[in-house]
Amino acid sequence: MDFLDRPTMIKALEERMEQLCQSGNADVQRLDKEIERTPDDAELWFELGLAHNQSGLQYMDVALQKAHLEYLEANPDAEEVPEAFELDAPKAAAMFDGALAAFDRVLELAPDYYGVQCQRGIALANMQRYEEAEQCYLKALEEDEEDFTAASYLSMVYRDTGRDELADKYQRLAEQLNSNE
Repeated sequence: MDFLDRPTMIKALEERMEQLCQSGNADVQRLDKEIERTPDDAELWFELGLAHNQSGLQYMDVALQKAHLEYLEANPDAEEVPEAFELDAPKAAAMFDGALAAFDRVLELAPDYYGVQCQRGIALANMQRYEEAEQCYLKALEEDEEDFTAASYLSMVYRDTGRDELADKYQRLAEQLNSNE
């Protein structure tokens, strides 16, 4: 099996990152076209928000792969690769901003649309806007006190912000709610 050399792989990853920045993933592209035809469809806007969230995560994953390969290229004798790398946060944030805009449109069209607050929280947490993410997850739990995913994500926000007691509380709640399903 032939493998691409590191510089070729790095270039391919750069191209994928650029494509994600320019037009998002395939789902974003498809949903943008569908929304042009039916701009008042809340479900399509919700799906677009999900696609933007996914596109941002894909960007971060590809950027991490690229950083890993660049490190190996610059340090050929390295026995270990650092676990953390600096990523281009503003580019990823733009994709999560797209998700937030889509979710805001859902709320304009259908204020009680289920799941929007939890998904907004995911986008905000990925942008490290933890206080806003926390508010979204709390609102999701207020709207549906059995939303174990909101409780689980809220636990992660509390863990990421060093509030371990609250993180444990909401993780237990998430596990309890999930076992009731």
